[in-house]
Amino acid sequence: MSSAPQQNGQAPVRATLNQDNLKRSIGLPGAIGISVNQIIGGGIVSLTGVAIAMTGGGVSIAYVLAAAAVIISSIPYASLAASYPVAGGVYTWPARLIHPSAGFLLAWLTSLGKGSLSLYGLAAGQYMHAINPWFNEIWVAVTLVSIFFVSNLAGAVISSRLGVVLMVVMIIGFCTFGLFGMAEVNWEIYPEMMPHGLVELLSAAALLSFATAGAYGVGELGRELKNPGRDIPLAMVGGTAIVGIIYVIVAVPAAGVLPIAQVADQPLSTVAQEFLPTGLWIFFIIGGAMVAIISTMNAELLWGTKSLLAASDDGWIPPSWGRVNKRFGTPHWLLCILYFIGVIPAIAGVDVSVIGTAASVFVQIMFIVIVIASICIRWKMPEVYARSPFRLSAPVHYTIVAVAVAIAAYQGYLLLLDFDYRVWTACCVWMGIGGILALTRWPIVKRTLAARGIDHRGGPPASESVRTAVEARMQS
Repeated sequence: MSSAPQQNGQAPVRATLNQDNLKRSIGLPGAIGISVNQIIGGGIVSLTGVAIAMTGGGVSIAYVLAAAAVIISSIPYASLAASYPVAGGVYTWPARLIHPSAGFLLAWLTSLGKGSLSLYGLAAGQYMHAINPWFNEIWVAVTLVSIFFVSNLAGAVISSRLGVVLMVVMIIGFCTFGLFGMAEVNWEIYPEMMPHGLVELLSAAALLSFATAGAYGVGELGRELKNPGRDIPLAMVGGTAIVGIIYVIVAVPAAGVLPIAQVADQPLSTVAQEFLPTGLWIFFIIGGAMVAIISTMNAELLWGTKSLLAASDDGWIPPSWGRVNKRFGTPHWLLCILYFIGVIPAIAGVDVSVIGTAASVFVQIMFIVIVIASICIRWKMPEVYARSPFRLSAPVHYTIVAVAVAIAAYQGYLLLLDFDYRVWTACCVWMGIGGILALTRWPIVKRTLAARGIDHRGGPPASESVRTAVEARMQS
């Protein structure tokens, strides 16, 4: 990789960035596949039973509220992603539009959220155990995360194509559950909508926002999408709305076929066994629940490294950590880091509800920072936003951002009430390490940004602004 000469005793600045080796290989079908796989995934199969325990028959309402909240946040999020398509937007957008340290700390925090890979793996273990008690939940989790870690080392083209196939199979599986289940709902014993009150219903909606918010992962792939200005809004907003409807269709029979005591905190396989013939029951577990879980793992590993990759280019972490394999176009060392973050909670025996709560809080924090950054682009990169294929009028933009921040802040507060000592300990240790990195590497970051023409107080370099404006004009 080429470097600029060292000057005045300072570290050399690389002329080529790690993210420049990423390939624009993902079209609209692939983007939709990644989006839907990330939304209809481990969340619904692992957290629906938890939400039923919290709010009884109100689980379907909780899903509606969760989807509505995510769509509100997704509108300015998609507008920013379409205007300024980058690799690792969770880092790059706040780093360029708010402050570099804001981008790094957000990327560092959300990388801890990849512990959700254990959530999906443990849920898969529950479903496989339902088929045969021989399967151990923890080892199923570790095995699946390991398989998709290795497969993602092969590159985004393979992953996105696989995602389209998984999406079709998964939708058929959940539609099978929903159509058969609706016919068996016992409305006479359908559980109370809010047995524990409104606040618990809102807490369930906040938890389920993690199961509904997966489309934001598409925004991380701006440098790998062929037409990000068109594909990101379609995949994020439209995908979330469609999946929200599917979730409600699944949630109604999940809560209404069996007595509440038999389905609370249980996987969907428990109620599915009540009304599906054996062959369709196995198909639902394999083609619906299991495919949902593994496709979410696949999608998370595909986009999960991009923010740290962008941070490494700016100098927050050693550039060698973010090195991209030129054959496959994948950041292999960052994938290794996410792999270990992803398997540790499962090995440590952390409960799925604890992992889900923590991951949901990280999503709320991310939404708050990103939608604020979507406002900042209006005056920091006005020429880019003016040419965006998907932009909002100022009054609409400010209103949606205000509502989105209020919703995310309240949902985050409700979820924080359920944190246990393990989550607090992990967050404090991880963010402590991030804080040390931020303090010690800030001088390197300032020199790197200055050499690339970027104001360290925030703002894109002139060349980047022009390039993005040209891309936006071409996409429109």
